[in-house]
Amino acid sequence: MSVSVDHTQRRTMILECAFELFAEEGFAGVTYLKIANRCGISRTSIYKYFKDKDQIFIYAIKLSTDKISVIAKKVMDRRDLTAVQKLRRILRLIVKLLSDNRVFLSVTLDYLTSLKSSGADVRRKARSRTFGLKFLMTRLVRDAMQQKLFRDGDPELIAARIYCILEAYVFSLTVTDGMGRNECLATIDSCVDDLMVKTVPNVDEPVDARAYRISELVIVPRSELEKTALANAKERS
Repeated sequence: MSVSVDHTQRRTMILECAFELFAEEGFAGVTYLKIANRCGISRTSIYKYFKDKDQIFIYAIKLSTDKISVIAKKVMDRRDLTAVQKLRRILRLIVKLLSDNRVFLSVTLDYLTSLKSSGADVRRKARSRTFGLKFLMTRLVRDAMQQKLFRDGDPELIAARIYCILEAYVFSLTVTDGMGRNECLATIDSCVDDLMVKTVPNVDEPVDARAYRISELVIVPRSELEKTALANAKERS
């Protein structure tokens, strides 16, 4: 009696096991046999799903980025969130994923470097994996402008500016170790805050109650004196 095999589930298992191995041993150190042993299946079984190790690696990356897409879609479907809130949540999700997969990012960098040395079009491969994210950020920036939360501007250029922060963080994680996770999040928050539409203070308000208000939040002033004044104003209101 033949055993029924869920091929989609097995394919996913192979990719998840391969992802772990690539992070542990690097691209060069992983073989079909090691992947098979980690999965608990025969080496020949893997050939039924993937033609070579390069294809496994590419699809392992896709498996990871697809997880972002699934969670991002859930955020996008939230009707109780503004476009800015959605943007912030998705960016934090991405930063967490990058932080949690630091070793795999290094392996990916080594892989892309070797491909470039062999004359492959690395830009095309990278663009195919990042186009969806850039499109999503551009859409959210445009929505934030339509909701009068962001100042008017070029959504694509603004999204590219935010994306550059993520690229800098990836470079830090894999090469320089110059930017920590909290610093990256603070840089993103500062960038988003700078884009917000700020209302003009009401001249009839007491001086210590004046603050630039934003549709979804109040930017807390930097100095301790201003923070105290704002807190006092809230208590009196």
